[in-house]
Amino acid sequence: MEIDSVRAVELGYDFRSDYWNQGYATEAASAVRDHAFHELRLGQLIRLIRTGNIASKRVAERIAMRFSTEVIRNGKRYWK
Repeated sequence: MEIDSVRAVELGYDFRSDYWNQGYATEAASAVRDHAFHELRLGQLIRLIRTGNIASKRVAERIAMRFSTEVIRNGKRYWK
């Protein structure tokens, strides 16, 4: 994707609500992060989280991804 005229690879996850709070998102995000850096040798990986989505923010924090800025895409606000 392109964010602020810079090409970036996004780590994303989406689970049905009946699978929330079981650790699946953290486990999957961690595996994708590791694959992106160790196998694909990407220099950077971003995540976009809708502002206010605290659960997704916590998953990103658990895998050592940190907030850097807020962006607007398609009229919606995201933490990057």
